[in-house]
Amino acid sequence: MIGLALEGGGVRGSYQAGAYIAFLECGIHIDGVCGTSIGALNGAMIACGKGSELPRIWRNIDLSKVFGFSEKYIEAANKEVKDLNYLKLSFLNMLSILNNKGIELQGLRDLIDEVIDINTLMNSNIDYGLVTVRLKDLKPMYLFKEEMSKEKLKDYIIASCSLPIFKLEKLIDDEYYLDGGFYDVGPVNMLLNKGYKKVYLIKIHGIGFHRKYDKDADVTVIEPKRSLGSVLELNAKRIDENIKMGYYDAIRVLKNLDGYNYVFNSKSEKYYKWLNRKIKKKEYRRVKFFLGAKTYKETTIKALEYIMEKNGWNFYEFYQVKKVIKKIKKEYPKKEHFVYEYIRDLKTFFLI
Repeated sequence: MIGLALEGGGVRGSYQAGAYIAFLECGIHIDGVCGTSIGALNGAMIACGKGSELPRIWRNIDLSKVFGFSEKYIEAANKEVKDLNYLKLSFLNMLSILNNKGIELQGLRDLIDEVIDINTLMNSNIDYGLVTVRLKDLKPMYLFKEEMSKEKLKDYIIASCSLPIFKLEKLIDDEYYLDGGFYDVGPVNMLLNKGYKKVYLIKIHGIGFHRKYDKDADVTVIEPKRSLGSVLELNAKRIDENIKMGYYDAIRVLKNLDGYNYVFNSKSEKYYKWLNRKIKKKEYRRVKFFLGAKTYKETTIKALEYIMEKNGWNFYEFYQVKKVIKKIKKEYPKKEHFVYEYIRDLKTFFLI
C-alpha cells in the first residue's frame, strides 16, 4: 500500500496542491493520506476524490473570509510594494484579533463546508487520518476516519488546523484542541504503523515538531528548496508560485529527474564525468568547493543552476543539460566569473 503524509504549514499548503498533480500524472495511486493542520484539509480533499481540483481550489480561496481580514487589507498585502496604508491596516487587523482573542473559526468552517463532503469522505476507499492535540492534557490524538464520528469529522479537521492565531473554541467532547503541529507536523508514522510499506512525505517546512520514523522505512520526501513564503502569506501570486513549485519538485522526485531548483533530464555520473574530461583539476576543485558539491554530477548541475538563477531563467520548465550548456556558452561568452568559465570549458560534442 502507498501512503501520503502531508505536513502542516498554513498557506504553504498550496505547494501540496501542485505536488499532488504530479502524482496523478505519474499514475501513482494513493491508498491512504494523513495530514496535520492544512495537510489534514488537503488530505481530506484528496480522500474525497478532489485531489485534481486542489490547484483550482487554492487559487480561488478567499483568504479575507478564511482569516477574517478586511478586503482592503488583502488588497494592500497583495501589492508588490508595501506602503503606509498596508502598515496601518496590518496594525488595525492585529488589534482586532487581539481584542477578539484570536481569529474566529467561522471562515475556516465555511471553507471546509464548501470543499469537503463528509459522506464522500467516509465512504471513500482511501484511508484518511489526521493529528491534533487536546489542550487540557496536551495529549496527541492520531485518528483515522473510522475512529471519528461522522458528525464530528469536520470539527476534527478544524481541531487539527487550530493554530494559536485562531480563537479557542470547544470543539469535540466539550474540549479545546490545538494544531497537530504542536506534536507531529508530518505524520509519517501514522501510515507506517498502519502497515503502509511505501510512504511519500510532502514537507512544507511548517512550524512544529518533527517526529522521527524508522530510518529503514521506505519514505520518499518531497520538499521545496526555495521559500514558500510565510504561513500566512496572503498573496495570490505566492499561492500560484507555490503550486507550480510543488508540481516541478514532485515530478523531479517521482520521475527521478536531475536538478535541485531546476529540472533536468536524468543522466548518470559517468555522463557528467565525460562532460568534465577537459577541465583542469584546479578549475574543477575551485568550482566544486565554491558550490559545496561532492561529485562531477553535483558540481555541473549546481554550476548550471547558479548561472540560470543569476540570470532569471524560468524555474518551471524541463531542461536538457546539453542544450543548457550550449545556451550559456552562446549567451554569456564574455562573463569572467569562474563558474561561467567552467561551463564554457565543458565539452559536449560526441555525446549520446
